[in-house]
Amino acid sequence: MAGKEATLVLLDVGASMYEPYKQAQGKNITRLELAVDCIGMMIQQKIFNYKNHEVGLVLFGTEEAEDGNTFYIQIMSTPDLEFYRNLTELPNHDVPQKQGGDIFDALDKAVSTLDEHVKTKKMEKKIFVLTAGYGQTEYNEKKIGKLIKMIEKVDVKINFIALDFMNEYDAELDDPTKPENQVILNDRMFNAVYQNQEQSINSRLIYQMVQELRNHMRIFPANIAFELYSQFHTKQMQARASFRGDFQINDETTIQVLIYKRCAEDRLPSLKKHSAIGEFNSEPSRNIVRNDSIHYNPEDPNMTPIERENIIKGYQYGRNLIPVDSLMDEKMKYQCSRSFQLLGFVDRSQIPRHYFMFNVDMVIAIDCEKAKKSLSALIIALIATKKVAIARFVGREKSSPKLMVLLPHKSKSYQCFWMISLPTSEDIRHFQFSALRKSTPNQQAAVASLIDKMNLETLPNESGEPEELLKMKYIANPTRQYFQQVVMHRAITRTDVIPPISPLILDYLHPERRVYNYAQDAIQRVKNAFKFKLNEIKKPQDKKVFWKQLFDEQTAQQQIPQQIEEEIVEINREEEEMVNMFAKQKFGFNDDIIQEIGSVDPISDFKKMITEKRVDLVDSALQQIQKVINSLVDQSVKGSFFPKALECLKEMRKACISEDEAPVFNKFLFVLKDKYNQQLFWAQIVQQGITLISNIENQKSSVTAEEAQDFLNKEDNKHQQMVDQLQNEEEDLLADIE
Repeated sequence: MAGKEATLVLLDVGASMYEPYKQAQGKNITRLELAVDCIGMMIQQKIFNYKNHEVGLVLFGTEEAEDGNTFYIQIMSTPDLEFYRNLTELPNHDVPQKQGGDIFDALDKAVSTLDEHVKTKKMEKKIFVLTAGYGQTEYNEKKIGKLIKMIEKVDVKINFIALDFMNEYDAELDDPTKPENQVILNDRMFNAVYQNQEQSINSRLIYQMVQELRNHMRIFPANIAFELYSQFHTKQMQARASFRGDFQINDETTIQVLIYKRCAEDRLPSLKKHSAIGEFNSEPSRNIVRNDSIHYNPEDPNMTPIERENIIKGYQYGRNLIPVDSLMDEKMKYQCSRSFQLLGFVDRSQIPRHYFMFNVDMVIAIDCEKAKKSLSALIIALIATKKVAIARFVGREKSSPKLMVLLPHKSKSYQCFWMISLPTSEDIRHFQFSALRKSTPNQQAAVASLIDKMNLETLPNESGEPEELLKMKYIANPTRQYFQQVVMHRAITRTDVIPPISPLILDYLHPERRVYNYAQDAIQRVKNAFKFKLNEIKKPQDKKVFWKQLFDEQTAQQQIPQQIEEEIVEINREEEEMVNMFAKQKFGFNDDIIQEIGSVDPISDFKKMITEKRVDLVDSALQQIQKVINSLVDQSVKGSFFPKALECLKEMRKACISEDEAPVFNKFLFVLKDKYNQQLFWAQIVQQGITLISNIENQKSSVTAEEAQDFLNKEDNKHQQMVDQLQNEEEDLLADIE
């Protein structure tokens, strides 16, 4: 359940918990340190993932308790860093005189405390008990019976973690539906040998409780260290169906089903960016950095923003770019209505494992007797015939359809389909590789022996019994675990020292260490069957090195002919040209850098010179564009080149603003005024409002906005008659042409 939850942790802190943990696989760690690590991992999960969970911590077996047994170190509340810091300091306390605390007294008080705290709140109640079972108890079977009834009434889930204690318990054998397994388990538990009488009594009473509280209590003997960790690090997910609808078998038959995500990639929590300027504030809402993006034309030196409605997509078709607007983009998609339709059945062998794509979903029937029976009949029939179902799935309206394989699954508690996406012909990649060399029977037998020895499911343990060495349900994501560990360490210590990852987690992630020791004979047999030799890879030598070596070798014997020297020079020259050519292609270098502004397209040449990044041509471009403008005006016949000159002047003004060359433009505009003040060209400048660059537009300018405005306003009346005269002359010219 991913909703509200109240968890109370009972931790035994007696002297027995300070003793070394016997099943730490060679690691020097005490039982209390292991227990504290586990509880710390749970607190990390609560802080990172569950903001509405409450946790409390009770120590029992401590001499500081008023009642002689239980002591509350943390009342029920949302866990924080202070709680985590206090927890990590527990192993540093002095070792008490008592060997352990009364497990059942602490459990009795914890159930009452949890019930009183939750009351009518809708919260799931959990209790974790961590102990080595050394504590004495005054509870007998009669008191245990009362405790069992109270646990059932309060409806609390109890997870009992036994450290070097109750190792004979096996949850897989504890099955009332299989009496033969129950007999074996009873024999193990009642005949188990413990170090002292207290462990024996506690083991018998705990086993009695778990037999009567099958829906409320579980025992986790810490035979494998990481299995203990797994009880705390697992991230719980709230069951939310990603699809609820009809599973269409044919035109007349449908089954209402629910689809849940069974496996999905777990991503690290996103880190928000905060400003490091000034004093850092630990409040999450302060100093947040916001990213803003703009769209602009790279050829625009002013980087003028382009609105989203003025942006269109384009698809490259050969050498042409085909524009596609948003409406056409939506119509191009193959969209269909929401549906889940059965297409047919195939043999299980026809769907190889490497065809499975993406995540795994779980398909179950809704809470309806008819739907459950229908889906169960289909699942059982497919299992009996060794077939799988192929379906067409559209999870949302107007989304793309997917081809799915439905794998039937049946267990003791439920029946379902595992739904996995299948590839289409475009998704499958066909690779062509050369055939392998045929192996000998001796080599095949050696490799087969190695595979048998390295079987992770049946590797013998210390007692010689087969054991599964790599259980997927106990495999944690080391990246996520280490991320949380480092963040918590950073939050508490405020140092830059990065802590190492827990060695118990690393050991479980590397089962090959035990496998290699067990498979030494098989590994040696493979070495003997295959004669391996070191393949020395020679470093490739380019032409420069080759000719240099040739030059050195021939110099030692005789003088090099002039012809070889010329060839070396020629090869080096060709190679240098080749390198330059590839560099130009890769980095966009061109030899045709615009050095002069032509009269055909002066604006384009001017833009290229201004925006050139390899060479600084700004000063040269500004000088040349001034000459071009003067030339266009002087060579104009009745104002024929005035429009082009005005466009060049406008482009020069934009460039001077972006390149901080405002004084150059203002000086040139004064020159134009003095030279053409009584001509029609200056009248058109005034008419189009091409004025001086003010200090508001560019800080390098010494002209105020009022001065820039008055620079043209004084000339408006004077030049209005000249503009009218020019328009009349243009009309007369057009009339003569007609």
